[in-house]
Amino acid sequence: MADRAGSWRRLRFALAACACGLAAGRATAQVGDVERRVEHLLRQPDSESRLRADTSLSLTERTALDVGGSFTFTYVNLDDENQNGRGLLQYDTALYARVSVDNVHTFFGRVRLRYQDFTPGDSFDGRGDEWKEPFLDRYWYEFDLREWSAAYRGQRSAGDFNVRVGRQFVDWGSGLTLSEALYAVRPTFSFSERLSLEGLAGVTPGDESVVDFDASRDDYNRDTSRGFYGGMLRWTSPGGKQVYAYYLKMQDYNTDDTPRLALGVPVNFNYTADYVGVGATGSLGKRLLYEAEAVYEWGTSMSDPLRGDQFRESISAYAARGQLTWLALDTNQSRVQLETLLASGDRDRLVSTDTVGGNLAGTNDSAFNSLGLANTGLAFAPSLSNIISVRLGGSTFPARGNPALAQLQIGADVLVFGKAVAGGPIDEPTLARSYLGTEAEFFLNYRVFSDLSLGVRYGAFFPGAAIEGDHDVRHFVVVSVTLAF
Repeated sequence: MADRAGSWRRLRFALAACACGLAAGRATAQVGDVERRVEHLLRQPDSESRLRADTSLSLTERTALDVGGSFTFTYVNLDDENQNGRGLLQYDTALYARVSVDNVHTFFGRVRLRYQDFTPGDSFDGRGDEWKEPFLDRYWYEFDLREWSAAYRGQRSAGDFNVRVGRQFVDWGSGLTLSEALYAVRPTFSFSERLSLEGLAGVTPGDESVVDFDASRDDYNRDTSRGFYGGMLRWTSPGGKQVYAYYLKMQDYNTDDTPRLALGVPVNFNYTADYVGVGATGSLGKRLLYEAEAVYEWGTSMSDPLRGDQFRESISAYAARGQLTWLALDTNQSRVQLETLLASGDRDRLVSTDTVGGNLAGTNDSAFNSLGLANTGLAFAPSLSNIISVRLGGSTFPARGNPALAQLQIGADVLVFGKAVAGGPIDEPTLARSYLGTEAEFFLNYRVFSDLSLGVRYGAFFPGAAIEGDHDVRHFVVVSVTLAF
């Protein structure tokens, strides 16, 4: 990881000061990107299961309680663009409880105790080994009107109203615009079996659970402070195909204008964006599945303080994702996937995701940025901004006939990366060229017993002509063991 020490000066004072500021800005963005990708990689599911209730029983008998937990040990080792190896040992204990009354009222809570032990000098943010917040990371209440009508009136209504309130995980659409934990209210109106409208109003928690895309602001990994408001209209065909359209507003509520590194000049941080997207999921015959989403982003961002006075500039950006999955329909559950990603960039930015080193004053900001998530590999894992990628992969359960190895899954992916704008930046130093490199990945998932599972993932990135720094192969290794109870 590039050295984060040093100070920045404004470009108009001296050319040398600009070079120093640019290097520091890129270093800050790289630190944020490593934290984001590791945090996303180590996420745990909510352990939620749908429970059925018998309404002929008493209230106590109709109340279903599901409790459990898991312990996961994870080892992570990665190389950054300077071939600095970083090691992490994570110990993660999760305890959850779910209470459901007649499937009408559902309460869910999860306590998560996560400790990160870094090899010396390898901490992502310089704070060293630590417990990660929050400890109570999920808690919500959900009400279902259709189930209420069935349980207490003896008939199901034609439509439905469902609402979930509390700290919950939100994956909006395919996840390009939002894939994070929020304090949120999520109502869903089902007008029929075919048509539904989902709403969202939420804010990011004020803790370490969300890492912001703008890593040039102080406490970007502990105080993101963004609000999300939107609606999604979804139509389902008789054959199960879905088409959806949504609007999502991201409001910047963070009033702290302290830059992560000292600049000696005031900085105004404000990035407020609106997203409109359309998507579809479904199948073409029995063997071919598809997913697709396209997003347009507009709004306002603040120009780069390194290159003169700051001004509020207009955002005009876009992103898209498409995936095809071919199913072999064999006993080994073999499948092949082809996926492509696209996110627009800005040629006059110095860093594609940040305010410091960001958009040049007097120009539109065409770099796509969000709190979304997409598969951009393990070893390279660039932010979803100024990027084009194509992934070809497959997986299978090779030993279904062997009882001891029936739950062993293996797979591989090959990803090719390029820049959407050859002259624009990403979150590490590059040349004005398009080809960023190729990555090969291999993974193994093995459920040894019903309550014990093993996961291994390895990625190797081979830098291309656009990478400015070291062209040695970068490696990323993840090994995890999970015990459920």
